[in-house]
Amino acid sequence: MLKVYDKAQWHIDAGEDESAVVKKMEILFDFLENKGFLQAEGKEILKIGIDESISIHERMLTEKGNSFMESKYDGIINTNEEEFNEALENAFEEFKK
Repeated sequence: MLKVYDKAQWHIDAGEDESAVVKKMEILFDFLENKGFLQAEGKEILKIGIDESISIHERMLTEKGNSFMESKYDGIINTNEEEFNEALENAFEEFKK
């Protein structure tokens, strides 16, 4: 079974602003790309563009990317758009230890 870490539609269905959700997904994909955590499938999604239909799942990520998402993402998933990138970076610093 495919492990899905997050899906934009889950947040939108829960009442979050669609543009804020899409922006957070863009931040997430850019972060994962910059850290070398995306596989070819994830890079292709990033190249095509992020929209409200996007999800992030295990096949998109390297082994380290999956490990990061597994261990850190739940703790930052509900961070607001303005603080999301900083939360990702802080989680990454913890992850490196």
